[in-house]
Amino acid sequence: MSDRHPVFVVGYDASPPANAALAHAAALGHGGRIVVVHAHEPAPKQLDERWRAVLAADQEARSQAVLDGLPEDIAARLSDIAWETMSVDGPPCPALCRVAAEQDADAIVIGTHGYGRLGAMLGSVAHALLREADRPVVVIPPRAVERVGAAAQ
Repeated sequence: MSDRHPVFVVGYDASPPANAALAHAAALGHGGRIVVVHAHEPAPKQLDERWRAVLAADQEARSQAVLDGLPEDIAARLSDIAWETMSVDGPPCPALCRVAAEQDADAIVIGTHGYGRLGAMLGSVAHALLREADRPVVVIPPRAVERVGAAAQ
């Protein structure tokens, strides 16, 4: 039997589905570790270097503010779990896959808004992760947000 503790990467955007995903990971992660990730788009390459740097700094600050603003009830659920936050440059799907690989995560956990025509039930990031991730993906759909949040308390 392995002494390895579970590691979960959670995609986080401060939405109710993201809060439910984090709560679910906290319920699964006792004795393990959670890496809360907010991905932000890189500055467009067509901007000159100065403006790219300005935009990159602004996006990094906004991303960090999202991570620093974890609701108190969610942070309380993480009190007995090793956890950290990461602001990552790049589109959400590749960024989450990259962090999951770097952290040797057991699973990626995300909530979904259910937007998008093709992925109406899953959402575009969830849909992309299910196609591209090399590890399990746990998706909290919009209709399960309240149930998952309540069960994790």
